[in-house]
Amino acid sequence: MSDQYTSTVYHIDQFGQLPSGELLRAKDRPGGIVDVYLHPLHVRTELVWDLNWVTRHQVGNGLWRPGWVETGHMNEPAEGLGVAASRWEIVPAAVMPQRRTVMPVEEEGSVAWLIREGSCTRDMRDAMNALLDRIAGDGLWLQCWYERRGWPTPEGSGSPLLTPPALPLSV
Repeated sequence: MSDQYTSTVYHIDQFGQLPSGELLRAKDRPGGIVDVYLHPLHVRTELVWDLNWVTRHQVGNGLWRPGWVETGHMNEPAEGLGVAASRWEIVPAAVMPQRRTVMPVEEEGSVAWLIREGSCTRDMRDAMNALLDRIAGDGLWLQCWYERRGWPTPEGSGSPLLTPPALPLSV
């Protein structure tokens, strides 16, 4: 896995990238790109467009970075390390801004992706949350609040990036 990703690209799977019975799959691609394939019967096109718009900003500007792991680890079961919390939550359309299907709400150590009701199935939400438990929870991707904490290094030197969600932010 590259130490610098340039993009995460979400796709509606129309070309058989998903094994039978799976709702999503993340794959590393040369050039620092991660492709995420979503089952076409469980997600709407508008959500995929908005996910690409938001993650292009997050990844392209270094707000989320890989945690120096080897290729293929994203699709392994979560280890439960609790490094960060990231999850999709389906919310009523009335609480979302007009014409938005996704809106991340982020603070140090967590991000909740508010998903407009009707944009994906509950099964897709659950599948994505399992992947996010692995990616963010186990530190395969790190949230960079760099203005306050400094940039991470592969050797692990420097300030820690995240306060685990279960701990208070101040003592």
